[in-house]
Amino acid sequence: MDRTGQVHRGQRASRRAATVGLRSLLWWLGHGLVLAARCSAALRSQITRTLTVEISADDGPARHWDFDGQRRRVSTSAGRAAAPDFAVRFTSSCHALRDLISPDAIDAIMRDRIDGTVHVEGNHLLLMWFRGLLRAVVPIGGAGPSRRALPGTYVAHDPAANGVEKIVIESAVRQLDPRWTGAWNARAKLWIVRGTHGEPLREP
Repeated sequence: MDRTGQVHRGQRASRRAATVGLRSLLWWLGHGLVLAARCSAALRSQITRTLTVEISADDGPARHWDFDGQRRRVSTSAGRAAAPDFAVRFTSSCHALRDLISPDAIDAIMRDRIDGTVHVEGNHLLLMWFRGLLRAVVPIGGAGPSRRALPGTYVAHDPAANGVEKIVIESAVRQLDPRWTGAWNARAKLWIVRGTHGEPLREP
């Protein structure tokens, strides 16, 4: 009986630690993103819509972010949002901590959504967008570009190499030719390209 009591006490202590840990992580991510948006023009350029994002757990910890697409700003508050445009709700703080600090956070959340330990509400594309913003605060996951030059780079025409056909080098341009309607139609569907240039995006 005493052994069972020790196990239960250990489980309660573990749950309390996870709750405190998640609350601290959300506070840090919340205020870190607000500060990063004030200091980084690149990050502000990605805030093109007015919406609210929430991350919460059923055992208490919750935080939401309010994005202002007109002023390119973000604010944060503890607790659940009244009507979030996008929300990730975990069944426990333990699950939330495990998924949020995972190098493949999005994959982990999607797997747990199938298992029923995570509920995702709203457009799933917003999860990738929001994760990209959070990586400005905590660079978890996604290997950066290699700092070493790749071996055997082809920087000049070499007649001795395979493929001796003529290489056409086009002059650099800053925007697509207006007459190239197919390319402009394709570009209009690329949210990442449009968002980083500060263009308004349609509702999903």
